[in-house]
Amino acid sequence: MTGRSGARNAHADAPHPARFGARRRFAWGTGLSTKLLILTAIFVMLAEVFIYLPSIARYRQAYLENVLSDAHLATLALEAAPDGMVSRKLSRSLLSHARALAIVHRHADGSRHAMTAGMPPRVTKRVSLGNPDFLRLIWEAIDTLINGGDQVLRVVGPSPRDPATALEVLISDAALHRGMLEYSQRILILSLIISFFTALLVFLTLHWLIVRPVQRLTDNMVRFSDDPTDETRMLPPTGRLDEIGLAQDEYAHLQQNLLTTLRQNERLAALGAAIARINHDLRNMLAAAQLVSDRLASSEDPGVQRIAPTLVRSIDRAVRLCTQTLDFARDPKATRKAEYFFLNELVLELASLHGAEHSATSFVSDMPGDLTVFADRGQIFRTLSNLMRNAAQAGAQTVTARAEAAAGLIVVNIVDDGPGLPDDIRQSLFKPFITRPGASGTGLGMAIAHEIVSAHGGAIELVATGASDTHFRITLPQGAAPQGGDRAGPENAA
Repeated sequence: MTGRSGARNAHADAPHPARFGARRRFAWGTGLSTKLLILTAIFVMLAEVFIYLPSIARYRQAYLENVLSDAHLATLALEAAPDGMVSRKLSRSLLSHARALAIVHRHADGSRHAMTAGMPPRVTKRVSLGNPDFLRLIWEAIDTLINGGDQVLRVVGPSPRDPATALEVLISDAALHRGMLEYSQRILILSLIISFFTALLVFLTLHWLIVRPVQRLTDNMVRFSDDPTDETRMLPPTGRLDEIGLAQDEYAHLQQNLLTTLRQNERLAALGAAIARINHDLRNMLAAAQLVSDRLASSEDPGVQRIAPTLVRSIDRAVRLCTQTLDFARDPKATRKAEYFFLNELVLELASLHGAEHSATSFVSDMPGDLTVFADRGQIFRTLSNLMRNAAQAGAQTVTARAEAAAGLIVVNIVDDGPGLPDDIRQSLFKPFITRPGASGTGLGMAIAHEIVSAHGGAIELVATGASDTHFRITLPQGAAPQGGDRAGPENAA
């Protein structure tokens, strides 16, 4: 008969080698290598932008400082003149050399000299070079690049040659604007060259270190998934010690484990099919033997009456073994036929059935009479039957079934006062073919119970076990309330 510690089948169905959906192919421009090349070029260009902005600001600052320096040299001619005056021709020549429209030279004593070639034009913008601010210089450089070319600037600041001398110089920013554009063009060309070669070097390096191994790993995944049983499609070891090598080694280990599992599952599937056929034929034979044993049990011969009970019990155990083996091989989800039924009626039916078989055990139902559940009645019957029979076979004097509804769930508790489970089988409680020492069962009862409860979306667990009691808990979805007269009742409960 079924042992208390039977368990769930640990082997999953073997994965089918067919691939789902069409195989993806990498198109040019969508691969990791191309994306890496483009992103590297973009990042280098962004870095060049952060370098360019301070550079162009410094270019403008240096240009204006040179203008002040040349203007200072030009005003020295005024100081050298006897009366502080020079001819108009010389004044134009000096202003042209200084790239200025007008110059005002202020001395520390308050005196000033002015040089102009005519009426100065209207000033568009004033530029101070006294205490340059980094962000302000960048902003003004950008403004000159965008709006410059036809503006007149008043450049004010100390002379680079003599900080005690203050200068005011009027200049046209056309030459400055043109120079900044040419400088920007040179920077752009240089940045593109640097970006291209940097991206190419990074691309080649990472392609060799990362992209190519990843592509090889991906190709192997595709080939291996087409036929996981072909050992020639497995990834060979690479010997790399970095993260890529670790991933490849782990994947190769996974392939080996999968191949071993598939081969084991193939053998188990063949064995299971053979056992199912044998069980089917054996049940037919035992059915005939059971009919003969029933006839023998009714015989009045004292010798036959003495051996008939033993024969009947042996045949019953054989029939139960065949039934449980077939139940374990059958998928509960595929055979499930859900309906609403009263859980208390099912437990009372089990109590009557097992009470007749185990007269020393009392089976008690302690649950509401109107509690219903939406499930396969036959499968839930087998689940609770396995638990209650196991408790009786283990020596329990009382087996109590309790149930309650909470938050859309049905919680069923099976409690007995038996000797409890041994420590060495508690961890493998729901694994198949594991029974307590001396038990006469197959070790499939708990495995079948676990499969059935899981197929219904529920859970079964061992809450507690000790020297004088054992407590199992089953949680099942109660199901949505049925419409009309679909709800199981006394007159239509299965």
